[in-house]
Amino acid sequence: MSSRDKNIDHLEYSKYLKNKFTDWTSGNERIDDFVQERQSKIEDCCCDVIFEWIPYSQFDKIKEIGKNGPITVCSAIWKNGPLTYNLKNKEYTRDSNKEIVLILLHDSQNSIEFVIKEVKKYSPRNYMFLVLYGISQNPDTKDYILVQNNSINLTDWKSGNEKIDDFIRERQLKTNIVCDVVFEWIPYSQFDKIKETGKNGPITVCSAIWKNGPLTWKNKEYTRDSNKEIALTLLHDSQNSIEFVIKEAKKYSARNDDFFALCGISQNPDTNEYILIQNNINRTSGDVKIDNLIQEIQLKTNKHDNTVLEWIPYNEFDQIEEAGGNHLMTVYSAIWSNGPLYYNNSYRCYIRDSKSRVILKCLHNSQNLIESVINKHLTSLYGISQNIYTKDYILVQKDLTDLYSVINEKIVDFIREIQLKTKSYMFKWIPYYQFEEMKKIDQNKSITVITVYSAIWKDDSGHSIREVVLKCLHDSQDLIEFVINEVKEYLTKDKEFYVLSGISQNPYTNDYILVLNNSINLTNWTSGNEKVDNFIWKMQLKINNPWNTIFEWIPYNQLFKVKEENKNNFITVYSAIWKNGPLYYSTVENKYTRDSNKKVALKCLHNSQNYVDIVINEVKSYSIKEFGKDIYIIYGISQNPDTNDYILVLNFMNHMSGNKEIDNFVQEMQLKTDDIVFEWIPYNKFYEIKEIYKNSLATIYSAIWRDGPLNEYYKYSYKRNSNKNVILKQLNNSQNLTQFVMNEVKKYPAISSSFLIIYGISQNSKSNDYILVQDKFINTKNSPTSNEKINKTIQEIQFEILKYDDLIFEWIPYNQFDRIKQIGKGGYSTVYSAIWKDGPLYLESQGEKYKRVSNKEIALKCLNNSQNLINELLKEVKAYSTKPTHSSILKVYGISQDPSTKNYIIVLHYAAGGRFDHWMSTNENYKHFNWKKRIQTLFYIASGLRELHDKQVVHRDFHTGNILFSNPFMKPHINNKIFISDMGLCGEVGNIDKTKIYGVTPYIAPEVLRGKAYTEAADIYSFGMIMYFVATERQPFDDRAHDERLVVNICDGVRPEINDQVAPRCYIDLMKKCWDSNPINRPDVMELYRSLSSISMNNLYKADIEKAENYRILHFSSPNDDRKVSIHPQAFYTSRLLNSSTENLLSYIDDKSECSDCAIINE
Repeated sequence: MSSRDKNIDHLEYSKYLKNKFTDWTSGNERIDDFVQERQSKIEDCCCDVIFEWIPYSQFDKIKEIGKNGPITVCSAIWKNGPLTYNLKNKEYTRDSNKEIVLILLHDSQNSIEFVIKEVKKYSPRNYMFLVLYGISQNPDTKDYILVQNNSINLTDWKSGNEKIDDFIRERQLKTNIVCDVVFEWIPYSQFDKIKETGKNGPITVCSAIWKNGPLTWKNKEYTRDSNKEIALTLLHDSQNSIEFVIKEAKKYSARNDDFFALCGISQNPDTNEYILIQNNINRTSGDVKIDNLIQEIQLKTNKHDNTVLEWIPYNEFDQIEEAGGNHLMTVYSAIWSNGPLYYNNSYRCYIRDSKSRVILKCLHNSQNLIESVINKHLTSLYGISQNIYTKDYILVQKDLTDLYSVINEKIVDFIREIQLKTKSYMFKWIPYYQFEEMKKIDQNKSITVITVYSAIWKDDSGHSIREVVLKCLHDSQDLIEFVINEVKEYLTKDKEFYVLSGISQNPYTNDYILVLNNSINLTNWTSGNEKVDNFIWKMQLKINNPWNTIFEWIPYNQLFKVKEENKNNFITVYSAIWKNGPLYYSTVENKYTRDSNKKVALKCLHNSQNYVDIVINEVKSYSIKEFGKDIYIIYGISQNPDTNDYILVLNFMNHMSGNKEIDNFVQEMQLKTDDIVFEWIPYNKFYEIKEIYKNSLATIYSAIWRDGPLNEYYKYSYKRNSNKNVILKQLNNSQNLTQFVMNEVKKYPAISSSFLIIYGISQNSKSNDYILVQDKFINTKNSPTSNEKINKTIQEIQFEILKYDDLIFEWIPYNQFDRIKQIGKGGYSTVYSAIWKDGPLYLESQGEKYKRVSNKEIALKCLNNSQNLINELLKEVKAYSTKPTHSSILKVYGISQDPSTKNYIIVLHYAAGGRFDHWMSTNENYKHFNWKKRIQTLFYIASGLRELHDKQVVHRDFHTGNILFSNPFMKPHINNKIFISDMGLCGEVGNIDKTKIYGVTPYIAPEVLRGKAYTEAADIYSFGMIMYFVATERQPFDDRAHDERLVVNICDGVRPEINDQVAPRCYIDLMKKCWDSNPINRPDVMELYRSLSSISMNNLYKADIEKAENYRILHFSSPNDDRKVSIHPQAFYTSRLLNSSTENLLSYIDDKSECSDCAIINE
């Protein structure tokens, strides 16, 4: 049920209670509160009991049915009846004239807590065996009454022992009607046909018929399964050991579908011994250890697919035939007349698979070793028996076909281990006589340890199973570990190329044989070189997926139409047709088949006939992974019969450059390929080549690539996207600069979702300049600037675009801007708002084309004299963010240039709310800027500062004027994003020009005013001043001139004054820590981040925040005119050069000032 449905139900229920229960109260406030509390916790109208106070006058036909000390139990009719939810009509109705049980708690009128404690024992769910509807009270005796359902009358049957009765009731209170056994006291007179089936020390086990039988839930009511055969476990001398009886009972499961579930407790009236009644009959061996072990294992049987281990009488076996053995055991096959137990889902109980064939492993002289043997073979056992003549114990196991013909115990155990782990096919021992038409197919005379045969495997009826490969391990009869290790070399999945079906043994030589499927006959093609053949064999064993390429030896006569493609001193590359072609797995035919007449590349390794290790190492550099998915796939090895040179047979990749370094680099890139196919592209594959831009380093062309790039399609091959529009980036004078070309390629991200994708390398056939073939170049309709530094920076930023939702940084022509309007001015720049006609590029979702958001409102930051300050311009550009979400740094779209002034322009996101200090006093934002939002705003600012510091960058001009709001209004329903802006002074930590101090005096840290390097701690100091502004809504030191004297005071430790009531205590402490004179004492950005989070979320600070909020409302809700603060005419809150205020600083500072110790820090 959804939370919405639950809310509807709860509302419906609340509405019903309001209308119906206003006049019914108990008269006791504690009881009424408890009933109301229980009602308030109802969540599900269908499953929860509606607990209520029930007037005694509602009961009719009250009749006593049992009594037990302080409790009397009565049956009764409840006139109105309990509330039930009608799903069809979606309303509550009453089940009138309901038969219920009243549990009268004597002398309870003064024991309210006892009554409540008794109620709490009941579950609030209506699917439990015992359901409590409510509380009532006898008006004459004032005794409280628990009103309970009457599932079936159990109250006539009591044990007479208070502890036993309490245990039974406790178990019943936890009983789920659907899946649990109803645990009860069962009178001994209910049992018939009692027959002893086993005895074990203090326990006797009997079978019996329970006349009435256990309770079962059918058709929404309880009925009894009469004349049920059950097991009685008589606990001798237990009449005085109640705790022992209860402890034994607790060992059993309460679930009705478990093999051993306990139905109840009884008592022999003659001996007074207690009896446990189980749902299934259990036989005993007479040996205490074995019976206890079997019982322990049975009690753990709680999954229907588990084998039920049991003691099996020897007389239940028939047709016993000896099948093999050794000095430790004799193995027999037999028919088990009763058969093993299995769970039948239809009948929802365990039944037997009669007349099952089983294996009997008779353990010689095992009387004293049985426990360790059982534990070793537990997972495959049906049970344990005992030879009545020899007294040897017998392990009864599944009929693991023909396993009994094996006489080596290690092999037996190993096969069993594999069988238990393998679900998809049967690994087994295969008798040698089942192989026919055996034919030796390994022609390699040098291999003497192994002989390989093909054969037909037939079953005992003579039907052919399949063609197989037999790998005969010579002289292996005494090398069991060697045989097992050989088996482990193979994988055991049913769709792998080589699947091991089992183990056999030649009866004449006793050599062990590995039996493999023969997916397709490869073994008649061998190289004649042992190292090569062993390597190929190992490569095939690594195949663990049906889509893997099958690596093989390929006879040279399989190759025709051999044509030289390229050559150098070490290698000649040919194209060829492979007649049979490579193997691939056909999902249609569900087997391996060949892709005949396949065009391949032959990589001939000169003079390699005596350098097999070099050949093998060369092979290892290629992929044999998914067929058709990896670009450079190696199909196998061949050999030229004339030169004896080894040949690597590869998928055909069309073309090579002729330059070894370039070709090796292309291959290296292809071997790393996941989704972009990098390749060498002949220049003649391009047409309609048009120059679009040129500088001294590169010439950019648009072109159409005739074949187009490779795209992955399904599993078997790549398909080309022909006639693809591409960009050719020709690297001027690069014909002899291969390392430079490769380094340029490496700058591109190898991800298909990136903004810039590189497809490969080409070469101008006339100039021999290398060409990078990419999918796009900035925006081809926007002409790049002639400044090479700017173009390089634009490209570098584009290279960093990895995610599909990253902003696309670009050059933006000035004529793209409309409605340009000045909105701010500083010492070195002017800021305008404008409309960008085309708008920025964006990608709606991964895989789609880029589109533009037209008529986008943006901000233009025009930098004065920036045509001569390119480095400063680019440094500021790189400090902004290109991430569209989760960043508190202002987003940057690109660079432009004013054609009149030649000043460069940074195109930024337009934050409509403006700078923090102006935003606070406009649109009455202060009214809605409560303390929760204030701390949240500081948290976002700290998040942006953390972004900078994580990159080892400091802001250096951090104040309220450089914090922007996305929305001009502060309303409860409006999300106001915060941005840090004005990144012009940003730089690496410590890498700042110390000769210039620039900023807003109150926000600059004292150590910076003294000429020390600007560090992260200086940004934290500025953050402390921003915290002051947030708390007071006043700028720091707004009542003073921002001159040399203020600088001296700041360095002496003077800070703005703050009323303790205006902000939470924890807030003020953090603020003062941020503006500490000693930078070492200030928190770093992570500590600041965590502290703000703690203040916001920790209930410890809740009262302080509420107190500050009440003070804010009281003092800052007056009309705007009353809020005007007189600011000193020489207080400046725009950034400016401050050297004139700081250059004579040392002469003003008292030698004894604390600042002298903490601010003057040797570097």
